[in-house]
Amino acid sequence: MKTIVFAIQKGGQGKSMLATHFAFYAAELKHSVLAVDLDGQGNFSRNLTTEAIDKEASPALSLFEGRKRPALPLSGKFIAPGSAALFSGDHRLVRVDEVPKLLPESLRDSLQSLAPSFDICVIDPPPTLGKRLRAALMAADYVVMPFAPARESVDGLGDLMDTIEAVKKEYNPALQVLGLLANKINSRSLDEKKTLEQIELAAPGMLLPTRIHERTSISSAMAASQPVWARSGGASQRLAAQELRAACASILKTMLIK
Repeated sequence: MKTIVFAIQKGGQGKSMLATHFAFYAAELKHSVLAVDLDGQGNFSRNLTTEAIDKEASPALSLFEGRKRPALPLSGKFIAPGSAALFSGDHRLVRVDEVPKLLPESLRDSLQSLAPSFDICVIDPPPTLGKRLRAALMAADYVVMPFAPARESVDGLGDLMDTIEAVKKEYNPALQVLGLLANKINSRSLDEKKTLEQIELAAPGMLLPTRIHERTSISSAMAASQPVWARSGGASQRLAAQELRAACASILKTMLIK
């Protein structure tokens, strides 16, 4: 099982949206996918299914508590039966941060026990530098950092990189940073263009080649628990689908090659 985490320390960057599309994409290609929602808001969980989620069935909290629970099978129009399963996120995950005996390495141990049953694991952590993010990085093989190219969004990227490097040094030397994924881009904004140019100069080679522009069709797809490429629409929707498919394809190809 190859494990990827989409991480950023500020909300509203499209982290859960990208994790959702990547899970849909991998399942569409007939990889067995395990989705792990560590964000108490549960957006990743709701994005993946329109069905009511039994919060007692397979909560992500159980992965830290050592309770042997099977992942909750997902199915629907865009997920074939048997291709994806979920450990759902909800407000109880705050216990991970508050209870000292719930250790971040417990997540890694729990996922290792599930690895024989899945090809790909997608983790969506909270947008904060805390225990759950460290746990996700400790358990992951790869990390992608989605961000919107505004100053307030990119200011914390250095802190996140410091956290990643600390986790690599102490817990997970095999963790690979796949790069920064520019998201929610306003193509008409000269300031955003300048920000992207500055990031490229400051961190050569870190920006992933595919960029995702701000489009209402993406948020509409997430509200309907569908990948954007599954919806019909005009040129804007088709461009959104093209960009997200290209981003997911590039990331998955890199994961499977390495």
